[in-house]
Amino acid sequence: MPTGPLHDRAVNSMVDGEPTQKVFPCRCMIGEDHIEGVDFFPDEEEPEGLSFAGAEEIWLSSGMDEDYDFR
Repeated sequence: MPTGPLHDRAVNSMVDGEPTQKVFPCRCMIGEDHIEGVDFFPDEEEPEGLSFAGAEEIWLSSGMDEDYDFR
């Protein structure tokens, strides 16, 4: 059975209403750290119109590269 490189596997769970996380060494084929179980921090979209305050200045100072347009 093939194995991947050593990395961490975190398992989230709720115990008595409290979020807990246990980390175990893992050699699965994912090959990088991963989290399983309850999602404590669901992805929240940033409200429209809000962005990083310095994004325009960074883009202008970086040669206006379209790959790095964070505005």
